[in-house]
Amino acid sequence: MHASTDVGPDADDVAAILSLRETLLAQNWPDSEAIGIILGCTADTGAESKASCDRENEDNLMFGVWAGRDRGGYRYPPFQLLKGGLVHPKLSELMEALARQPDLHPRHDKSGWERAFWLYQPRGRLSIQALALRAAKFKEVSEDPERFAALPNDARTPAEVFSDDCQAVIDLANEDADQLAPGFDHEAPGNAVDSGDL
Repeated sequence: MHASTDVGPDADDVAAILSLRETLLAQNWPDSEAIGIILGCTADTGAESKASCDRENEDNLMFGVWAGRDRGGYRYPPFQLLKGGLVHPKLSELMEALARQPDLHPRHDKSGWERAFWLYQPRGRLSIQALALRAAKFKEVSEDPERFAALPNDARTPAEVFSDDCQAVIDLANEDADQLAPGFDHEAPGNAVDSGDL
């Protein structure tokens, strides 16, 4: 018998993951039926209206996590919906950026939870202060540093920021991918790891 060199998560890590998963599911994210109603694509919608709805949303497929059959199947985090009930037009760009990270590619992350954990992990780089400093010109900061210092510096989640500054979230996903998997081509055959291989 050989000693295993595979280091998996310890019991505390597993407990933290399950706790975050339960916390997110407790937010009662909409299921497929509710999303159909929000998007106006319900089973009782007329065929012509349903086809039109499908065409309008075909480029903006929604991101969902598998909650289990007993919890309504797939659940859809609301960060991806605009106030009017449409799918955010930059969602597909965000999902493509996340897919650049091998563990966040849909072929590996079939349940969606790895991407959900990324989306709901607070990041200091998304604080109001960090985003203002990133957008400011050097001269603005040097002439009025107190204004920037007074801005809130609390970490925020990508899901929280996406509706107001989607490009900052997409940039963060791309930068994470550049750091974690430089040169990874998510389209190349064999680069995605299937969770069944683990």
